[in-house]
Amino acid sequence: MRKPKSLQASAAARASLKPARAADAQLDHLEHMITAFAKSNDPAPLGCLDQSYWRRRLGALADESDLVATQRARVLRLLDLLDRSDASKPTASTQAAA
Repeated sequence: MRKPKSLQASAAARASLKPARAADAQLDHLEHMITAFAKSNDPAPLGCLDQSYWRRRLGALADESDLVATQRARVLRLLDLLDRSDASKPTASTQAAA
């Protein structure tokens, strides 16, 4: 599992980041959407909003915000959920064969 660089950011780097309280609404939205995405059997249930899109969104949130420990844990949990859902989703070749 790849961790966004800001999950390990130094104090100096955190000075230019958005405050943690601003990340909660985004995290709530991402949790809702990624959970729905993970439960779907479709590799891209919302068109171009595939696994790489959700990874980029999580990475951007982590890179732009000064997340507290519980928020970092939420990001890591969502990345893990994406990893697990990717392993269980059918690929285009297995869907074509069906």
